[in-house]
Amino acid sequence: MPLIAGAESPIPSTTSSGECLDPYGSGLAIGREVHPTVAANVLFLHNSSNWIRGSENALLTLLRGVDREKINPFLLTGNCELAALAEANGIETLVHLMPEIMVDGAYVKLQFALWARTVETIVSWIKQRNVSLVYCNGGSTCQVGYYAAKKCGIPVICHVHSPYNRRYILLYRLHLASKVIFVSKAIEKSIREKQSFKAECEVVYNGVDVDRFQPSQARDRSWREKLSLPQDAIVFGQVSSLIHRKGIDILLRAFQLVTRQYPNSRLVLVGDGPQRADYVSLAKHLGVADLVSWTGNQADPLPFYQQVFDVNVLASRSDAFPLSVLEAAACALPNIGAMVDGIPESVLNEQTGLLFEAGNPGSLAEKMLALVAAPAWRKSLGEAGRRLIVERFSIERYCRSIEQVVWNKLSDG
Repeated sequence: MPLIAGAESPIPSTTSSGECLDPYGSGLAIGREVHPTVAANVLFLHNSSNWIRGSENALLTLLRGVDREKINPFLLTGNCELAALAEANGIETLVHLMPEIMVDGAYVKLQFALWARTVETIVSWIKQRNVSLVYCNGGSTCQVGYYAAKKCGIPVICHVHSPYNRRYILLYRLHLASKVIFVSKAIEKSIREKQSFKAECEVVYNGVDVDRFQPSQARDRSWREKLSLPQDAIVFGQVSSLIHRKGIDILLRAFQLVTRQYPNSRLVLVGDGPQRADYVSLAKHLGVADLVSWTGNQADPLPFYQQVFDVNVLASRSDAFPLSVLEAAACALPNIGAMVDGIPESVLNEQTGLLFEAGNPGSLAEKMLALVAAPAWRKSLGEAGRRLIVERFSIERYCRSIEQVVWNKLSDG
């Protein structure tokens, strides 16, 4: 079971004086590559509600795939679902509420007491586990991770998944981190235009398990039957939270235009969210309610990519570097994605999928109609997408890249 903050730690302090131990271990630097001889203890920090979405999946992928002979991971998070999954994968985890200090219009969080307690908790873990480096998965955790790492004289890496504005960059202390990793070139460009950074920055793309996410040899007809979908229908699907940022309303309006020409088309929305009722009402207003399936949250989207969808869509208004388009492409599905943020870095227009003008239902409908009418093109785009994912976006490539960033930073001293 994950440890709960405030409970007695089962691991005693590794020093009698209470000081942080030498964090670096030994390794041989060759150019920018470092070959460690002793695994580095790395404390990962994550802050979110109790859900498993993009940044949580990216972190779980890393925790599961990291080479334990190079990195020995620990996790501190307020997300109980994430904690349970990490523990199930052999990661020692502490559940601890994560603070935020922010004033942004009506959004005000001034959790100074919790901030102080959290910094001291992190410092304690650094000492007790001989942690070499603090790794903040997301911007808000850098607000505590930076100060805890500084107090112990060890580096802190911040992995940024969102295009923060300058207020957040400064208050989260992202610009002071020892190293910053961005999930896409678009997010790096957006943030670095707003603020100069103390340290080097680097882009590391998310990865997907290409052995698990792969095309099905033969479709299981029962999956469409469960959703009351005709076997001969062209099914568009989107895997995402049902929130404004993901553009569900844009997709519904585009789908209405598609059904005017191809009434046998169907739409499947995998996910849930606070605006679901609004989107269900919109589907009724548009006259497509009977053609849209709402599956709710699904623990595993793989069967939908393999057995249900013909085309994967992501109609987001903003999306740093979404995993869903990687997963779909790995299953040899063509993607239609909004031309925004990091999406064009994984969906290559007219090579592995199609891009549309973000926020424009007419532009999206045009791309959807183009693929309805061209099954051979759908197939070739999907096959090319699979090759791209295997080459550039595998779990192995992702985990090895993060490992090298960590060890390069440790070798800097």
